Amino acid sequence: MKKKNNNQTFAISVFVGILLLLGALFYVSKVQDKKAEESYPTISGVNDVKVDGFNTKDQPTIGNKNAKIEVVEFGDYKCPICADWTRIVFPDIKSEYIDKGLISFSFINYPFIAKDSNLAALASEVVYSYDKDAFWKFQEEIYAKQEDETKTWATKEKLTELAKSVMPDLDEEKFKKDLYKKEAMSQVSSDVAIGNHYGVQGTPTVFVNGKATADPSLESIKAAIDAELNK
Repeated sequence: MKKKNNNQTFAISVFVGILLLLGALFYVSKVQDKKAEESYPTISGVNDVKVDGFNTKDQPTIGNKNAKIEVVEFGDYKCPICADWTRIVFPDIKSEYIDKGLISFSFINYPFIAKDSNLAALASEVVYSYDKDAFWKFQEEIYAKQEDETKTWATKEKLTELAKSVMPDLDEEKFKKDLYKKEAMSQVSSDVAIGNHYGVQGTPTVFVNGKATADPSLESIKAAIDAELNK
């Protein structure tokens, strides 16, 4: 009988221990989730945004803002194809159309690949708010230093380092704080809402005068631009 009681006591102890362990694991998981959310915030307020066109007056834009052709690219800084597009396709678009004043070209964030896509998008908005010209240099730098899309590499520290490389006088502590302020979040949520409204499914996606090109290839984009020029 004593042996049976000992077994029951042991069983109860094990059961209680398992419950305590599960509770501790749940708590740790919640703490980790909270820390991850603090470091890599989700983009909030997207459904509250009223979309009225691409709203390019608030977007990074180069070229002739009075041109009759408006080209818009949606991109994610974690997207390897976006990096290739910026390195291979964009220079031809710039030399053939932007530099000649034939089009305006705007970039809109559409982070969707991973949690640090959001932070990279927020960082680009902060850079843009500091120095509009530095935005394009920052974009080149972040794509040049892009790592494997399956890794969480767009950290607060790395993004600050990249911003510092294009803005040597950057106040690093202020930049880190501004990454999480509502101003940057509001702009990215607006960007995502615009992308959703126009049916963006991935990046890069390019629009010419409000119509998505067949694909982001140089040939498709040139065909769409030339068709508009010939109207």
